[in-house]
Amino acid sequence: MKIIIRCQLILLSILTASAALLVVPQISYDPFEYPKVLFFIITTVLFSVLTLIHWVYSGMHFSIKRMPLEIKLLGLIVIAELFAFIFSVDKATSLVGASYRFQGLIIQLVAIIYFLNAVYIFQKLENSDRTDFFKWLISISVIASCLALIPYFIDIRIFSLSNFGSRVYGTLGNPNYLALLLIAIIPFFGLFSEFKSKISRILIAIGLLITLITLFLTGSRSAWVALIFGLLIASILVVIKKKKYKMLVIVFAIIFIVVGIFTFQKYQNTQIFHRFSMTEDSTGSVTTRLYLQKAGLELFIKHPIFGIGQETIAGQIEPYLPEYLKSNHIFYIDRTHNEFLDILVTQGLAGFIAYMVFWIVLLWNAIKNYLNIRDSNVIHEKILLFAITAIIAIHANYAMNFATISGNILLYLFAGYIVANKMYNKNNNLNKSK
Repeated sequence: MKIIIRCQLILLSILTASAALLVVPQISYDPFEYPKVLFFIITTVLFSVLTLIHWVYSGMHFSIKRMPLEIKLLGLIVIAELFAFIFSVDKATSLVGASYRFQGLIIQLVAIIYFLNAVYIFQKLENSDRTDFFKWLISISVIASCLALIPYFIDIRIFSLSNFGSRVYGTLGNPNYLALLLIAIIPFFGLFSEFKSKISRILIAIGLLITLITLFLTGSRSAWVALIFGLLIASILVVIKKKKYKMLVIVFAIIFIVVGIFTFQKYQNTQIFHRFSMTEDSTGSVTTRLYLQKAGLELFIKHPIFGIGQETIAGQIEPYLPEYLKSNHIFYIDRTHNEFLDILVTQGLAGFIAYMVFWIVLLWNAIKNYLNIRDSNVIHEKILLFAITAIIAIHANYAMNFATISGNILLYLFAGYIVANKMYNKNNNLNKSK
């Protein structure tokens, strides 16, 4: 049976790598997430088959009573997704997803099934395999960062900087998508101490530097805000648990550096620094997002209970937009630039409440678990803390942007680890009490 778990671990490693690195040159700029979506679906199907085989040959133990609350709450999300589809203004789009996004009902259900598989596999892995897997994530972020930097050294069409005004995006097709991936993995660089050799630690330090430079070159302001917010929450948790005040010093130092960048950049005339400026034209995107969110709220009021259906904002939001934001031959609006508001618009209060309850309960229980855990294996504490940090950072970013396929692959992966860790500790405590 161990061979099945080993195969699942390999699949999980390949899937996470594909979320960051899979790209088809012919569609590396527009529908760039299409190959990631297909691979996500195929891999999740294979995952599920292997999980079912392992579960059957392990005796098919199943108890609703012992099922974690987080998994039970998934039922509410599924029901809300189905109602959003039933009442959709465009069922075809809601089913398969809009162009370039591909986040319709099918992919939402795939993400839930993937989460359940992640819960299952993380319970079965050896401690060393868990640690090695999250070290693998670090490697992925460094590779993705290096690929994104290629255009600075070689004139290459596939990652041309001219597509986004000198902002890097690499294999993610969009600077904001790359930034989201990086802030989701950066917390796991905290596994630095788990690398035994001096050379390995030096390489990890260099990798972190490359990753941070790449994050800066994406020009994503919301990603920095989200990352700092996640690290600040993590620091507070560490202070509460271990009274390690140096964590807060580190975070405040990072905030000081970022504020310094904001101050320094107004004397610079470079494209990337300009992205972080507070000048009138650079804050235009903030104003635009406020217009989008106001329009989104007005659209929500028209369909408050079950929403307008997954992925159907494009076209429906037009009447509520100012003239300069209405669709033309250059662009069209299909998001409000706030994932929580997108859910409210497309799935109504039913979907929004189900989504928020699931994630609030998951994070609340994870934080309680972290603060109460008394495991002699410190690595469990570290990975749990980093997973909490990553989920908070991803959602903070979603509050200023929108969900992506690559982002959701990591989001539900970390959620699966947290629930698996909770179940693993609970089973261990039961065994010790017998």
